[in-house]
Amino acid sequence: MELDPIAVACKVGLPYLLGNRTLVTGIERAPWVEKPNGDGGWELMPLPEHRNRVPDQDEFVKEFVGTLQSELEGYIEGSSTVGILLSGGMDSRVVAGVLRKVQEQNPGGFDVVALTWGAAGSRDVVYAERIAHQFGWALEHFPISVETLRDNIDVAGRAGAEVSPLHLHAMPAISGLSGVDVILAGSYGDSVGRAEFSGVRVGDLKPILPTNIDPFGLLKHSVKKMSGPGLLRDVRCSGHYRAENSLVRNCEIEQEMHYMRRMLQGCMLHIGREIPLCQMFTAPSVFGLMWQLAPEQRGDKWYGHILDILPGRLLDIPWARTGARYLDESAEGDRLPKSYHSYGEWLRNDLRGVIESRVNSDVIRGLGIFNEKGLDRSMNAWLKARTKGSNSLDEVMSWLASLYVFLEAYPVSSQLAEDNALADSISALRGGVYGQLYVRARNYLRE
Repeated sequence: MELDPIAVACKVGLPYLLGNRTLVTGIERAPWVEKPNGDGGWELMPLPEHRNRVPDQDEFVKEFVGTLQSELEGYIEGSSTVGILLSGGMDSRVVAGVLRKVQEQNPGGFDVVALTWGAAGSRDVVYAERIAHQFGWALEHFPISVETLRDNIDVAGRAGAEVSPLHLHAMPAISGLSGVDVILAGSYGDSVGRAEFSGVRVGDLKPILPTNIDPFGLLKHSVKKMSGPGLLRDVRCSGHYRAENSLVRNCEIEQEMHYMRRMLQGCMLHIGREIPLCQMFTAPSVFGLMWQLAPEQRGDKWYGHILDILPGRLLDIPWARTGARYLDESAEGDRLPKSYHSYGEWLRNDLRGVIESRVNSDVIRGLGIFNEKGLDRSMNAWLKARTKGSNSLDEVMSWLASLYVFLEAYPVSSQLAEDNALADSISALRGGVYGQLYVRARNYLRE
């Protein structure tokens, strides 16, 4: 097996791989929204159309809740115990409200166990506990510690090093649960219900491939140069990406096809391999309703209206993002900690030795893909970060530590990339300056 340098370049510039690519040349993931055609190929499956509907509010909310309920009932049919990944966010809260509605309509039909992770006393954990208590559900809390992160570095590596360990949280631990027939997740909720991707509204989305795939100067110049065309093909690898679509529509398709599928859902596979896991908001009948709306009609308001008609008065429990009532800008947030982990601090302090030894090893440096001076300068900048939370350099460094595990565990070889001493030196210098400025800016903004 041979390491794919285009995949490595992609992981340096993005937190996830694009298209169907893996880290091994010639091995690909199944295509997005396609099915086997029986002849060794793939057949494109239909997607709902994007439209410009302006609906009646009350009618639309009832219709949307009805489709969510039908989706959920299909996932849990025949289950005795249903698990739900529950946080202080709004997407899992909507799932909780729909699940409770179905449970009330089927008394004694099934039990529910809420699954939450993070630091005790943080908003996500406290709000999840309140919801579970209010509905009379059992609750399993999975703490996250430096040991969790240390283990996840190895777990991510053995699973193919396709995602950084920073995104696995307590998923490996949850995968070991017994007595749960199916687990419901709401990872796609914000992108469907609130039309938001990583804090960016659907109408403000930009093309997913960054102009500079390697701002920190971690790659050899020759690797960056040869990767560009392949990454552009990956972005548009699906037949669902159509040139005649508007920029907004294509950008949303990119987000669902690459970010949601290859990172968020890719992480959830750690649970789904052991326990059936179903993502709410992914039935075409559900997300197709939201896609019917004009982009300016999509946004936060729908969750407020939806929760108004679901059981539990869940709007009375604050939103983890603000610590205040959902969409109440005048309210003061509570004093509970917003962050449920300290990944950045743990990496740069407790796990510094592990990261440094692996990034500086012959396993990584000997690949012939990375710009060694760029690695040195980036690591120097990385260690100057003072934030508890993670940043882009934490993402890359922790992934390199997982890549080390991947390369040690499997017989994967690599071809040396061509050297260009001048171009590589310039790239390392620019990347080092960028890294220092990036870290200083984040330190300042979060102090």
